[in-house]
Order: sequence, then structure tokens, then C-alpha cells
Amino acid sequence: MALTAPGLPSEPAPTPGPAPVADTPLTLDLLSLTPAAVRPGDTLEARVSITNTTDAPLENVALQLSSLTSRITDRTLADEWSATDPAQTSRRGTVRGTSAARTLAPGETAEFTVRIPADTLGYSRDESLWGPRRVALTAVTGATTAPDAEDSSANATPVATLRTFLVWQPADHTPSVSLAYLAPLASTDPALVATNPEAFEKDVREGAFAAQWEIAQRDDVSWWLDPSMLAELKVPEGMSTVEEARLSLEAKTSTPSPSASPATPTAPPASDAGGAKETPSTPATARAAGTPWGPNSAWDERRSSLIDAARTHDVTLAPFALASPATARSTTRLLENEAASATQSAGLAAAPTLMRVESGAVTAKAVRSSGAQTALVPAESFYSSLSPSVTPSGYAQIEDGDKPATPLLGYDTRLTRLSERLADHNDPELSIQRALADTALLAGEPASAPRTILLAPSPTSRLNPARTSRMLDALGAAPWVTHASASTLVKAAKAGEGTTSISGESGNYWVGKVNKLHAIGEKSDASPARIDPEAQKVPAGASKRVEKSLTKLGDVRAVLEDPSYLYAAILLAASGVNTPLFEDPHAHVTRLAHLNTVTEANAKRISLTLAGTYNLVSNEASIPYTVHNGFSTPVTLNPSVTFSQRIAKAGATLEPVTLPALTTGDNAIPVEAVRSGSGSFTVMITNGNDVVLDSRESQLSVNPEWENWTTLIAMVLLAALVITGVVRAGRTKSDARSPALTEPEDLASVDHPDAPPHTRVEH
Repeated sequence: MALTAPGLPSEPAPTPGPAPVADTPLTLDLLSLTPAAVRPGDTLEARVSITNTTDAPLENVALQLSSLTSRITDRTLADEWSATDPAQTSRRGTVRGTSAARTLAPGETAEFTVRIPADTLGYSRDESLWGPRRVALTAVTGATTAPDAEDSSANATPVATLRTFLVWQPADHTPSVSLAYLAPLASTDPALVATNPEAFEKDVREGAFAAQWEIAQRDDVSWWLDPSMLAELKVPEGMSTVEEARLSLEAKTSTPSPSASPATPTAPPASDAGGAKETPSTPATARAAGTPWGPNSAWDERRSSLIDAARTHDVTLAPFALASPATARSTTRLLENEAASATQSAGLAAAPTLMRVESGAVTAKAVRSSGAQTALVPAESFYSSLSPSVTPSGYAQIEDGDKPATPLLGYDTRLTRLSERLADHNDPELSIQRALADTALLAGEPASAPRTILLAPSPTSRLNPARTSRMLDALGAAPWVTHASASTLVKAAKAGEGTTSISGESGNYWVGKVNKLHAIGEKSDASPARIDPEAQKVPAGASKRVEKSLTKLGDVRAVLEDPSYLYAAILLAASGVNTPLFEDPHAHVTRLAHLNTVTEANAKRISLTLAGTYNLVSNEASIPYTVHNGFSTPVTLNPSVTFSQRIAKAGATLEPVTLPALTTGDNAIPVEAVRSGSGSFTVMITNGNDVVLDSRESQLSVNPEWENWTTLIAMVLLAALVITGVVRAGRTKSDARSPALTEPEDLASVDHPDAPPHTRVEH
């Protein structure tokens, strides 16, 4: 199914607000400057919209085009030219042409056009001097009405100047530079489908993601895709996942209580070959249906569209749910497992993962500690100079002692920020002309080795699809720009392929291995600058809470027949370390609270119930227990039992128990008495990895039948012995004495122990 964005405007409507106070009486907006590459014999045409911002009419307003003949070979000069205040009308070069003049009423806007033969610009036809030139477009007053008259601007007064660039191409062929564009496909809130389904659908169909998707469908861009978008998902209908979890915890669920005494099994007693058979479970009884769950149409459309389009695009992956590089490693490993599962199901398991480190936080330590397979950083962070004479390709490797070097993918800061600001720029055509000039400058640097430059907008930047496409179309049509994929840079970075010589022939010119990285900021003229790094941090305790929730949810998910019923909860847990969410501390604290609610609710959907006390009065019996499945999908559980005093044991190997969706089932565990006594026992239900999902302890009193029979037999034997002794005594007479004594006993010796004994006669 194709993902569409009905009603998505190509240009966003302006936000209502107070009108800006103009710095000059006249403001200029560049509509077009053509052709992109000016050749001898061409006609240069500039179209500019000029607005009178005053309360009075301005007479004889015209547009002048001026230029400097010198070629730009340093990007800092381009930065300074672009950053010059429009009110500064000096140092704008030689005037080459003027448009027709007209009067502008207060607040009126009109289009002015100036056309100049390229041969009159004064540029050299030397092929080696091709490249960008500085152009100034100035609004003047007091000009004559005749365009291009020799004195049309002699007495004109310059009011405001718009500074831009053109590219002079005196020859048919020029050097070239390769360009790769890495389009983000990642929501700043990956769990929006769980917290606000309506906002999620709006984002997919006409919001930030819709803008990303429109750009990503171009065949000349690579993807930086959040893999959390690729898994199947079920959500509650008519409410958010968070709200359903809260209601689930509040609900009073009644479950049938099992009998207080174990049931004697009807199966035959145990034979010599084995133990007693397990008592069959009673059929599960369906409980009253709760909130219905099902697929989310916007999610499914987006997922299927991404998977289908990925087959024909160059794809790299973002960290799962845009997890922060500062996330604890133990938590990161769980997120990596989620990403691996999602990409495997979508057929994208081989796509490389790029960990984006914010430009102001880049250090060698930050990259190494992130555990990134490949780090995405500003290219200037690993350049030896911010103004190299030859700009290397956008990749490198950071050394780490005896450990393997970490690949680095570096985006060009200037070009990337130009693309990010297209949506907010009042005059996007200026950004497009600057991008053409910058790429021409790079292509014209004195290097014969090929080079590849990367543009990688942030997923948090507000993109304008129409303007971005205009810029990419312009760059694609420029004869000095060739297309490249981001994956080629990733492969080269991982393999360490390339040459460190500007005239090398063994691949892209690159910086090689580095041992230091620099945090990159921005000067007032928008040029990159090295700054003191400000470390990216995860709020205290967030990583641990996310790890705990992911672990618990993963344990529960292992018993579900359809794991997609827990995926919204997984997204919610993962968003606890989502980088964009940290920008709003209140929203992040709220998200962690939602995370706890949803995790607890899902952990309690599977529960176990036992009676208070059990009495075992037979040799073998079955202990009844009740299991509740609160998921809208069948679950398979493994029961087990332990006894504290070894007074009983399980009578058979316990088989897994499968419960249909939303049911409560009565089951039983066969037990055999070992000896009389009292103690406790614990019944547990576990997943396939022997992780206990719920357990209950109860008391057990054992008085087995076989032990009663043994006591009775012992008493009978004892009685028989007594009777036998009595009978024998009767037969031999009770006064019989030992044959060794023949005279009466001397009783006097007993009464008077000191008296001499009687003479005893022994025979």
C-alpha cells in the first residue's frame, strides 16, 4: 500500500504573527538566478521580488546587478559574503546591469528582472579559473526608467543589497565532486503511536514524517532509517496504550478460587514404570471482554511502504528509537536486540547502523564509549584544519589503542545546515545558490583523487520537501556534481579504503586514521568553529529504568503467540532514552512515569491464583491452580512447583499450559506424598527461558494413606510380640528359676548389709 499524504502543501502556510520590522526601506527576495552554470555566450537573468516596507511611496525603484571578478577559493570568504548585512551596500563590485524602474506604493511588492550578457561580466575564459563568483543584487531608488541606459543608475541611491553567487564555467568540462544525501526517516517521538494515536496519524499523513517521506522517495538519496518503525504492532482501539494500561491496573478482576484441598486424581495410581499422570486441565473459561485491540492503519501503511521502498533504496539504520549515544551499554544491547529483530523481519538485517553524535558533543571518548558500529559526526571534527586547501571525503577512523578503530562518517556542516534551514529560510533560493557555489568550490580544489561529500540533516530539523527537492534537483543538474550513496562511504570507512594523497588513484581522498576529534559549533557568519565539548547525557536513572522495563516486557513477550501486542509498550520503554525527548525535561519525566505504568500493567496481565491452605490425605493428588491471561492473544506457560520441607514432590513432568486470549483457566499439578508433616510450597509459571512471570506460595499439610497403614501394621506386630511372650511364659510356669541356685535367697543380707553373709553352697 502506498503511503500518501493528502492535503500536504508544498509550501507551509506562514505562521500568523506580528509583521517584522524591516531594517531597510526596501527588502529583496531572490526568485531565480539562471543559468546555474554560466557559460560564454549565455544571458544571465536575475529575478528579484522587492517590497516597499515604508508608509510612503518610493519612486524610480530598480534592481542593479553587480559582481566581483575574482574567483572564490576559500569557503570562509563565501561565509562572510553571505553574512553581510543587507543594509551594507558598499563593496558590492562593479555594476553590470540595471532593470527597468518603477514606483512602489507603501507595502507594495513587485518583481524586477535584470538580464546581462555573460560576456559583459568580465570573467576570464581561462579554463582553470572556472568556479563560483560573488554577485550583489541591489535595490536602488532614483533610477531612470530606461533599463540598461548608460546613465540609468548614475544618480541612483542604493538602499539594500542581496548577496549571492553564480558559477562561471568557461569550458564544457569541469572537475567534479561526488555528493551523498542521507535523508532521515525517524520520528522525534518513536512512541507517539502509544501515547497519542491521533497525533501519530497526523504526523504520518501530513506532519514531520510526511515531509521526510516525500524526500526519501527520491532515487538520489540514501536513508537513515529508525528500525523501530519496521515491526508489527497492535494497539487498543479508541484509546492510547498508556490510558488502557492505567485502566487495566485499576480494574478489579475476579478469578475463580480453587478448592482448599487437593483433588484426588481419577487416573490410575503410579506404576513401577513412572509417576502419576497429570490431571487434565479444565477448559479455560472466557472472561468478560475488555478493551479490544487491533492494528493501527497509519502504522501498518507506513511500515509496508517503508519495507517496499527500501528494496530500491540505499539504506542505513539509526539507533533503535533514536537512543542517545550516552545510554548505558547494558540498555543499548537490549535496544540492539530489538533493532535486529525488526530489521530481520523487514529484510534489512545487512544494513549498517550509524550512531549520530551531536556536533557540540563530539569527542574521541564520546564516540568510543557509545559503542557505535559507525559514528555519524561533522566531517570538520576530524579534519586537521577547518579551512583545508583540499577538502577530504566524509569518512575517517578513530584509533582506540589496541582495539579496532571505529569508523566515522562525516557530514559537511555548511551544506547540511543549508539543507536543514531551507524550511525556515525566508529566501530559500539564496540557500540553493550557496549550495551550488560551495560544491563548485569543492570540485575546483587542486586534487585529482576523487572525493565524496555527505549531507546529513538532523531528524529534529524541520524539512520542507518542495524546497529540498529544488536544491537536490539543482545540485543534480550541476555538471560538477555526481551522485553517490552513503553506503559507499560507510564501506570505505569500515575497510579503511582510500588514499591520503590528493593525487592518489587508489580510491577516495580521505584523512585516514585520527586519534582526536573536535566538537563543532557555529560562528556568527554560520561558518563552523571548534568549541569546548558539552557531553551528551542521559538523565539520572533513565537508562536503568528503561533496561528494567525492556527486560520485564521481553520476558512476558516470550509467552505470547503474537508478540505485536507488546510492541507499543516496547516503543514506550525505548523512548525513555530517546535523544530528542531530553530537550523537554517535563515531557521526559512524564514519559518515564508512563513507562512504569505500561510495564506494570502488562506484567500483571498474566497471573496465578492459589487457595490459602491445602491438606493432602492420600498418597497422591492434584493441587489446583488458576491462571489468567489478560492478553488478546494466546499464551503458553510452563508451570512448576517446589516444596519447602520435602514432604511431597511433583508426581509427573509438568507440560506447558496454553490459554486462549482473554481467558481464565483452572489447571492442576499432580503431587505425591513423601512423608507426613506441614510446610509451604510454591507454584510458579515461567516462560520458555525459565523466567518466573508469577508465583504463589501456600501451606500444605501431608498425612498420606500409606503412612497410616504402616503405623497400623507396626502396632499389630508389636501386639503380636507381646502376646507371644505371654503365651510362652504360661507354658514354662512363672516361678521357674535359674538352675544355678538351689537355696532360698538370703533376704537378711538385704535388710542388714553389714552382717556376715550366710554360707552359700554352690552345686
